[in-house]
Amino acid sequence: MMDCAGVLEAIYREVKLINRRLELLEDLMEEIIVRELPRVRLSDEEIEEIRKSVGDMKRGEYVTLGDLERV
Repeated sequence: MMDCAGVLEAIYREVKLINRRLELLEDLMEEIIVRELPRVRLSDEEIEEIRKSVGDMKRGEYVTLGDLERV
């Protein structure tokens, strides 16, 4: 049976793994968005706003779908 420190270490490793997976998903989403931008006609300002929103998301500052639709 694991002691308290062992349990906390296992939890820490799992949280670290989940964070890494989340980072990979965020990077993938950003790549897809950026790759698709040339196919749509957007102004430089709109593209910059989308990039800013992705950056906000990566920092944990989430935006709503409505906010993105207004861009």
